Amino acid sequence: MNDKGDVNSYLDCPYCRGTLRLEEQNFTCSNCKKKYPIVNSIPNFCEEEGYWCNVSKEKMQRLNTKARKSGDWLESAKEIIPEYLGATEPFSRADTQFLLPIDNNSRVLDAGSMWGGLTIPIAQYCKEIFAVDKTMETLSFLKIRAEQMGFENIYPVASSLDKLPFSDNYFDIVIVNGVLEWVGFKQNLILEKHWHKKREDRVSYQKSPKSMQIEVLQELQRVLKPNGYLYLAIENRIGYQYLTGFPDDHVNIKFVTFLPRVLANLITKWKRGCEYRTYIYTKFGYENLLNKTGFKNTEFFGAFPHYINPKKVISFEIMQYFKNTITYGEGKRINFFFKPLPNFLAKYFSPSILAIAQKNPGRQQRNSRIIDLLIESELLRGSKSDNFEVIITGSRPSNYLTANYIVYDKNKREQIYFCKICRSRDYIDALKDEADNLKVINFLLKGSGIEDSVPQLLYYGTIDNITILVSNFIEGRKFILSEISKRSLKKLDIVIQRGIKFLVKFQKLTEVAKVEVSSYLTPLIKKQWAILQDKAKMDEGIELNLKNLIEEIENLEGIEIPLCAIHGDYDLCNLLFREKDIAVVDFEHFEIRGFPLFDLANLIFNVLIMSIGKTGDNISFLSTIKKYNLESYLKKWLNQYSEISGISPRALSLIAPIAMLEQKTKKYPYYRDPATYPINQNEFFKDLISLRVKL
Repeated sequence: MNDKGDVNSYLDCPYCRGTLRLEEQNFTCSNCKKKYPIVNSIPNFCEEEGYWCNVSKEKMQRLNTKARKSGDWLESAKEIIPEYLGATEPFSRADTQFLLPIDNNSRVLDAGSMWGGLTIPIAQYCKEIFAVDKTMETLSFLKIRAEQMGFENIYPVASSLDKLPFSDNYFDIVIVNGVLEWVGFKQNLILEKHWHKKREDRVSYQKSPKSMQIEVLQELQRVLKPNGYLYLAIENRIGYQYLTGFPDDHVNIKFVTFLPRVLANLITKWKRGCEYRTYIYTKFGYENLLNKTGFKNTEFFGAFPHYINPKKVISFEIMQYFKNTITYGEGKRINFFFKPLPNFLAKYFSPSILAIAQKNPGRQQRNSRIIDLLIESELLRGSKSDNFEVIITGSRPSNYLTANYIVYDKNKREQIYFCKICRSRDYIDALKDEADNLKVINFLLKGSGIEDSVPQLLYYGTIDNITILVSNFIEGRKFILSEISKRSLKKLDIVIQRGIKFLVKFQKLTEVAKVEVSSYLTPLIKKQWAILQDKAKMDEGIELNLKNLIEEIENLEGIEIPLCAIHGDYDLCNLLFREKDIAVVDFEHFEIRGFPLFDLANLIFNVLIMSIGKTGDNISFLSTIKKYNLESYLKKWLNQYSEISGISPRALSLIAPIAMLEQKTKKYPYYRDPATYPINQNEFFKDLISLRVKL
């Protein structure tokens, strides 16, 4: 088999390994004479028609027809399968790709590709990727999507995974993401029905699920190059979510994952009308499977909350040092289970397990993609790459934004770098803006005494089409207000006061001018009023509030306020609390000259608005202030800011409407959705625009 040339240069007969000849709309094996049809330019090597998808075949066919005719796969998906956009659109599903030993010359097999949730984002940064699935409808959708997005290195192929139409030693890496558990289940399956109803078809099996999984792994091992790797992502049989009552992801039945297989089978037959065949294992079970099929040197990772949505991914080797990081802010279920566990045991109960396994243990191990990028950038120059681990840390799922990683030095036992990588090669603006902003911030704060409280830009650039920003790692803990209570408000009071102290320091160091409040704000508010009218955001009540606001601002004649640098997202989520001080991260929305009350309002109001949403109470913001006596806290915080900043309390009493108007009328770059700002929420607009804090 040759490198990519014509269409049959990368395929051979899956049954006898014979050479294929292209004859009209078929491939014919020159040896065994089997014929394989080509359907919509996709070669089909399945022995029998198979269907595995979340939705029905009819719905998929309708989606493909509309996507092809309209030329817009995304709008078609939004119309026909809106509930599954999270399985198709987000590139964040592939954030783990930068942990893999892969580069621009890699030939990748996505085994069980379905809609292309991994295929598409990985295709940006490799030579070729082959998407293999047994469902022709999902492969057709993937092909339409790839063509409309301009990818020419994606090759869909219909095939079962136990008999692949590729020669030995063909791929650099094989990806098996959420697939291995399903290979022992041969019935056609529409997941949204299977999840809730009993099956009417009864199928008898001669092989156990485990033996079928071994056959697939052996076949995947065959098509890997001698120095190739397998990437496996799958649930953990004893993941904390199952042990605390979350139903099995595959049959929607509680507790069956960790029961003896015989008992799990009986329960599944009773509740679902089919055998329990979606076998998942513990870390030791996966290690045993991989060893049996020839894979060695396996590194295991825990994925939280799930491999489908990998917000945190940490190697088992170092997870004991990060137990508190995993549990912090992750809700009652994980805290209830993880907190009592000894640190060294926590890894075994990760909800999902990722494994990167080498085919040939005699070969030199390759670096993860990120480590290679850091070596290329010379940040790890002269360092041994096996001294480092890469951790995925939480980031928003938008394709416009970045995937975030931490580099951990195993010898020093410390986190040394924070890396941001553009998920999409087409959207690098957010990262470029942050790099430019950090250069300015680092310059402004140099020698100020708080320069180590913001990230120091160490590298920004594009290597192998991958745009990456690297800064030093800043230690610290975030504060999360899970719910409003007397106890939580006392803790919030402490962190808000600390946030105010830092903010005033930052604003004084970056002050560029002083302006009179009345002459500066009056024309600005009138301009914002006009913008709101254009957006049809007005009613009589809002207009009356705006008139009153302008009168109140005009009465502030003679009061001055500084213009200074604005963080732009000075929220508790971007503040790291250390023993003696705090640090501030994420400077995508930094402005060198702005009105200081905007950052202060974000600090104070965002956390309260978000906590209201968590209570489930259908009450207004003003009612919440009364219910929890928040006015006393608002007065305390604003008075503190006034005292140390020197800004008049009369101006601060108008902070809520001033900040709300700026938020509602600000022109944001395409990569920032204004709705992600809590004080931008429409349901709080009228309350905040009418709120006055009497100081």
